[in-house]
Amino acid sequence: GFSLFTATWVSVLSAFAAWVFVMILGPNRMFRDTIVERAHIYLTTSLPERINGFLRVTIGESAMASAERVGTSLFGRRNPIFQIFGIVLYLLGVGVFFIEAAPTIPNRYVGSWQWVTIGLSLAVNMVSYTLACIKDPGIVSAENVDSACTIFAPDQLLYFESKCRTCHLRKPARSKHCSACGHCIQMLDHHCIWLNNCVGLYNARYFLVFLVSFANICIYGSYIFATILLELRHVRGLVGTLVWDDDAMDMVTLSFKSSILHLMDENVLLAIVTVLLFVLTPAILFFAAYQIRISMLGYTSNEESKWLNVDDAIKDGVVFCIHGEGGTSMSNGEMDGSVFELVEKEDQEADVRAKTLVTRLSQVKNRYDRGPWQNLVLLMSPPQAPTRFSKPHVL
Repeated sequence: GFSLFTATWVSVLSAFAAWVFVMILGPNRMFRDTIVERAHIYLTTSLPERINGFLRVTIGESAMASAERVGTSLFGRRNPIFQIFGIVLYLLGVGVFFIEAAPTIPNRYVGSWQWVTIGLSLAVNMVSYTLACIKDPGIVSAENVDSACTIFAPDQLLYFESKCRTCHLRKPARSKHCSACGHCIQMLDHHCIWLNNCVGLYNARYFLVFLVSFANICIYGSYIFATILLELRHVRGLVGTLVWDDDAMDMVTLSFKSSILHLMDENVLLAIVTVLLFVLTPAILFFAAYQIRISMLGYTSNEESKWLNVDDAIKDGVVFCIHGEGGTSMSNGEMDGSVFELVEKEDQEADVRAKTLVTRLSQVKNRYDRGPWQNLVLLMSPPQAPTRFSKPHVL
């Protein structure tokens, strides 16, 4: 079996992968009312509150105020700490590959031609990551706010004509203020600590390519590292070898499982990266599939929470389809359609417009859904060039 050292690392990496899975996918409505959502709430709300209460009692209010300032600088403002940590972890994994695995390629499982696919996979992933980090996600400024407001029309359900209380600028539909970046971001998906940047209208394409290429690296890397272990079984003469079995009191053939565990104990770095890839792959693959899905359906992860609110409003009986009214026709060709509005219960009797109560979320049309293909076209080729670029901030 594993040595204590290797087993400890495997346990730590498995816990880290579980944390990544919960933190990435916990807010997803696919996991609503599941253990994943409850774990996310506990890790992001309940646990911090308990730690906060404990620290206030043990270290005092003054020290706690200092700790809160540190926490705000780490999690509430843009800073490169998590970005640097992610890059270092990534480069360490690549380094282990070239030191431990590359010398065994080609072998009986991996041909020399796969160096081409390995190189391309790494190149696409690194370039797309860099672009997602340094490109302007769609910062709304006084110079571009008027043009930004023409891209999407307020649908009167998720978005309304309004002004940002922080920026004091008009809020374009589908934008959201990011407290970490200090700006409203056009078509904000989320703020990513691993990018040290928001994912918005103008860098979402790079983020999506990075995510898909990273999922490919995780899958492909898992395959490569697994085959390296299989090759090492032959190189080290562990296939069909005889070992002494204390229980049987005789020589027996070394089992496949025992030979792999033996190799992982001998090659700890190789074992750590292999296990990390295997435990991270499902989370990254799931998140990549989720991002592709919502992109093709015409909404962002930020808007997903808004749709959950709409679902709750439907259950409260305050969402109506207004008849005889069309949506606002925009210069970019948005189509007119049914108007869905929130009408509070106390206002429903006075509202004399012809309307039908919405009873389920599937009845509501997403005004920003142009169809799967056109949604991807919008993502990969945004409707206008940004007028302001943020400075590169990878490191």
